[in-house]
Amino acid sequence: GDESIIQITPSEDRHSGFNPSPSGGLISYVRGGNLFYQDIQKAGSEVQVSHDADDCISYGLPDFLAAEEMHRFAGAWWSECERYLIYCRNDDAPVRVSHRMEIDGNGSRTIAQRYPYAGEANPDVSLHLHDTQSGHSQKIWQSGLATHDAYLARVLPIADGFCLLTQDRLQQKLVLSAYDFTSGNWQELYRETSATWINLTDDLQQLPGADLLFSSEDQGQRQAIVIGRKDGIRRLQGPSHINQIHCSDENFAYVSGWDASPIDNHLFWVALDGSGYGQLTHEDGVHEVIVHKGQKLFIDRLCSPNLPARISVNALSVDVDGFIAAPSDQPGHHILYEELISEDHRYARFAANHVTPHFGVIEADGHALHYRLTPPAAPQGKHPTIVYVYGGPGAQKVRRDWGTLLVQMFAQQGYGVLELDNRGSTNRGRLFEAGLYKRMGSIEVDDQVLGLSVLTHEPWADLERVGVFGHSYGGYMSLMCLCQAGKRFKAGVAVAPVADWQLYDSHYTERFMGLPDKDAESYAASSVIPHLPKLERPLLLMHGMADDNVLFTHSTMLMSELQQLGKPFELMTYPGAKHSMQETHVSIHRFDTILGFFNRTL
Repeated sequence: GDESIIQITPSEDRHSGFNPSPSGGLISYVRGGNLFYQDIQKAGSEVQVSHDADDCISYGLPDFLAAEEMHRFAGAWWSECERYLIYCRNDDAPVRVSHRMEIDGNGSRTIAQRYPYAGEANPDVSLHLHDTQSGHSQKIWQSGLATHDAYLARVLPIADGFCLLTQDRLQQKLVLSAYDFTSGNWQELYRETSATWINLTDDLQQLPGADLLFSSEDQGQRQAIVIGRKDGIRRLQGPSHINQIHCSDENFAYVSGWDASPIDNHLFWVALDGSGYGQLTHEDGVHEVIVHKGQKLFIDRLCSPNLPARISVNALSVDVDGFIAAPSDQPGHHILYEELISEDHRYARFAANHVTPHFGVIEADGHALHYRLTPPAAPQGKHPTIVYVYGGPGAQKVRRDWGTLLVQMFAQQGYGVLELDNRGSTNRGRLFEAGLYKRMGSIEVDDQVLGLSVLTHEPWADLERVGVFGHSYGGYMSLMCLCQAGKRFKAGVAVAPVADWQLYDSHYTERFMGLPDKDAESYAASSVIPHLPKLERPLLLMHGMADDNVLFTHSTMLMSELQQLGKPFELMTYPGAKHSMQETHVSIHRFDTILGFFNRTL
């Protein structure tokens, strides 16, 4: 056939939100904020679905909170039959306009944006249904009409309709409903509540027939469940904790998670009849997998402390009794790529000094806290230690993987590096996370201080020379550690830190802190500003001057308060840099500056 590339949309306009139908015959997209679709095989078949997009209104795309915090990156979905196009309408008009300054090497400019701060108005989001046969569109859901309908979290097309996951403003209620195309009626299928918050996932899937596969942390650890359209909820036997449901076939679901230790990640099969589960990857380390159920294969990217990366294709074959027909050490296992540190490898000149960390566990209030300790490359006498922290929800630092080159840089410069996942970190279940609810900046600091006890067993560790360093929530943690536990930390680096949670977005902040007007004391206690009078240790503050996530305002607040208190501090700002600071020259300069700071202060 003709293999030439055919351009579908005109070049003179920018298009986004491309959304192919299940067969690939239709595709929807967004131009100028409006939604369009066309038949790929028919030139000139473009249909415009919406017409009133403007600076506030958009169609077929996720709103800011959906993409940034809910990790819903779609705003349009095709029905399985391809007759209907389901799409979002986002109206940012309720969100007040705020202004932030961006400064780069060519000057400064003021950016107006509608940023939904904690406690303030969110965008109005509605869900619409377009019938491609009649050309008619109708609104079928609106945010805010019911208490559990503040957030449109997920959409899943199913036979004869689609499923919708919604949450209330505080994210303590999760409701799964089904919409039927024929009757136009909604049916509630599942409801979950929490006294703290409910984490969102992409685990909702349709099983053969009418049942749905989902996961829940309502009993602590995340487990797979089957939501029956007729027979209710059925819980499946599985590993200790699931962090992703990949897919399913007639008999099994294939999930990633952990059983023995949360610092590993493995692929498991889970029997859909509830009869058991089994592990499909076995080598210690972090297995990131992609499953192709149609071909009965999975691609496995393995990373471990002794292996930067190995990518293999593996047969996925489990019989009805759960017997693994082709484990990874038998035929059906093919290595596609293995990264070896050979003489011509870019890391070769550092490899002789590469430091392998060791892992361990300490206990805090009945919870196991996992840590990774990387000693100095050449211990001789006493050495300082850097606590490399994140500490916030949604992230896990301690994994049995190759680690980061930043840690190796510190180790090869004579520092030990301690990383610890405190209570509140992800991949451990609801009970492990819930301790920081309305208490951000408290138990995380307690656990990081407790983690310093592991240094007492290291002959090279100088307990009087411990620094702390982190980025984003980790920068917030660095400040809180210096202010609340300054006797244990001699110096700290805070990169792009949050200073006051009222200046962060609603969906993230309210999930963990509640509403500012109802939980004012919690917000005040979790703000860095009231703690700054206790800061007595050297501080290096760093921030990108075009940060649109943790706004540069956070650091200007810190600067102003520290100056009013007469507190000395060091400052490095990066013109044009966003939150991640990933530009090569920014990264090199930033890490050189951090290293120089710790060389002087530790």
